[in-house]
Parts: sequence; C-alpha cells; structure tokens
Amino acid sequence: MHLIKPLLLSVLLLTSACSVLPVNPSSGSMLRTQAASSYQQQISLSGKLFIRYEQNGKAQQLPGNFDWKQNAQNLVIDLYNPLGQTIARITQTAQSAMLEQQDKLPLQADNLEQLLQDSLHFPLPVSGLRYWLQGQIRLADGQLSALSANDQVVETDGWKIRYASWHQPGSPKRIELSRYTTEAGQVSLQIILEAPTSP
Repeated sequence: MHLIKPLLLSVLLLTSACSVLPVNPSSGSMLRTQAASSYQQQISLSGKLFIRYEQNGKAQQLPGNFDWKQNAQNLVIDLYNPLGQTIARITQTAQSAMLEQQDKLPLQADNLEQLLQDSLHFPLPVSGLRYWLQGQIRLADGQLSALSANDQVVETDGWKIRYASWHQPGSPKRIELSRYTTEAGQVSLQIILEAPTSP
C-alpha cells in the first residue's frame, strides 16, 4: 500500500469494443448546444475502478474505488482500496498538482498528467476524464460533443473509449478505455460510476 504504483493503479480495465465512432470535428451547432447545456463544470462522482496492465512481461490487475470532485479550476480524486481504506488523494489546481499518501511526503508537479507520468510511467488521461465521465468528447476545434446514451466506441486523444452502459442520457454508468503504452504494454481501464450527485 505504500508503493506508488499499486496505489495509483487502483485508478481504473477494459473488456471489449463494438463499432468505433470517429470524432467528427465538424459536428453541428445543435449537438454543441446540447453538450454545453449538459456538461457540468462542478460535479461530484463516485465509483469503482479496475485496471489491467503489464509489468515485467506479466499481466497485472488491480481494483479500487474513487471519489471525484471537480469545478472549473480544481480537481480532487480520493482513492480507496476495496475495503474502503483511503489510499491517496490527488489534487489539481490551476497552478500545480499534488499526490498525498499516508506516511509519505507529498509529490508535486506542474500538472496532474505529468505527476502521474513521473510516478507511474503510465498514462492516465485525467484532463480527458473531466469530459468523458460526463459522456462528452472534446472535438478538434475545442468544442464539446455530447454522446448519445447507447453502447458505442469513440477514439480520441489516443484512447479507445467504450460507453458500455448509461444511467440516463448524459450520465454514463460503465466506461472502458484502452491504449498501448511502451511503459505498461496494453493498458485497459474500466470505470463503473454511481449516478452523479451534487458536490
């Protein structure tokens, strides 16, 4: 529990994918209006996390739970082991990011992705998850596109993302992500979200 890799790798498995939907940077204004109205800058989410990756040529699998709280500038992720014990807190502000864990000095970096990359040698797309956890995809022109609530796959920012099930339109229930990395081979993440609540 005191090691950073098992600690943060309780952060998220992928099962499979269906047909891949390309991200269309020329989506119409109606879709963008829908995305703008359904995306929440301030939101609180909880759920379960599973991850599969490779270490020294061997497949690894780790479970965990999380709380995710964000607003327009800040993000706080609390990670727990399957027994509910706090493993770590990850904090991101406009200025920096911090990883705190019991009995260890905090680790800081200019941004959260850099902190995780330096700590894990493993990509965790936190910036994208701000939108993906709400069923939103950022297009090439920076606009948001709201996905329909059905079983579908999109590819964006180097990740293949499957939206396997939904609580309701705009509120994903199960999201699966995958990509290949040189550090950890094929990385697969599965996120099972509870229905969102107010922060």
